[in-house]
Amino acid sequence: MSGLAKRIVNKVLPRPVATRLWSEAQFRERVARLPLGVPERHKLRGELVISLTSYPARYATLHLTLRSLLRQDTAPDRIVLWIAREDVAALPKKTREVLDRGIELRVVEDARSYKKLIFAIPAFPEAYLATADDDVFYRPDWLTDLVAGQSDNASATPVITCHRAHRLGEQGPQHLIPYHDWEWDVQDLAARVPSANLMPTGIGGILYPPGSLHPDAVRRDLFETYAPSADDLWFYWCARRAGTLYRKVGGRFDQTAWWSSQKERLYDHNQRENDLQIDALVRDFGNPLRMPASAGGKAATVDR
Repeated sequence: MSGLAKRIVNKVLPRPVATRLWSEAQFRERVARLPLGVPERHKLRGELVISLTSYPARYATLHLTLRSLLRQDTAPDRIVLWIAREDVAALPKKTREVLDRGIELRVVEDARSYKKLIFAIPAFPEAYLATADDDVFYRPDWLTDLVAGQSDNASATPVITCHRAHRLGEQGPQHLIPYHDWEWDVQDLAARVPSANLMPTGIGGILYPPGSLHPDAVRRDLFETYAPSADDLWFYWCARRAGTLYRKVGGRFDQTAWWSSQKERLYDHNQRENDLQIDALVRDFGNPLRMPASAGGKAATVDR
């Protein structure tokens, strides 16, 4: 759809209708460029689960993201959508139709973006958990690359694989450089080996091996205190406290986000808040760059 056509559609039609038309045109264009192959079975030692969450502001295009997850070249054992109890009734017909194609709907208490992982960890303790955002098109090879990064891991230390990551640095033992000075969306060779200084971003998708996060990861009292609006930061710290490393896979992640979903995005107001949350995490849990790779989740648990 051209820019002129988009402006006409936006002016003539109600926003929800224009949203659906424009975003579905995006989906069709991506599908035409990336035809579906024959899904293959993964060779991981445990179950492979794609886990994501959503909320009503994103419902108009949620079915498109779900459809892209159903088109993966590597077949997951499950795709689970976690929805807050109070938001279930608002799920639109198009989303419910996609759920009928093999996606599990699990109803939980609301925990914002944290829902995609904190409920999956206890529900599937031996699984490899691939988290996805609800407003993005995922290419058919998205899951294949995440899994391949696990399959060729020669290290005995758990490694979390991701498509997109930022590299952080420090200003001494107890201080990290400001968030906006991190190296964003790194693509170099150093990012493709297990590293402590890579923080993945959820939009690209992240694959967590079993036991790769500290047990505190699911503690709502802690993540709401230390990182209420930055689940990427919280899970990064929980991985480092467990001695887990990260590596990037694939090429530069193509952030094809649905046109409508961009009205409300955390990163629009998060950079200053991120520095405050980072300072609190360093103060009470330590500098993640100086945590040993063999910590094994034995770092002190904070009682509150």
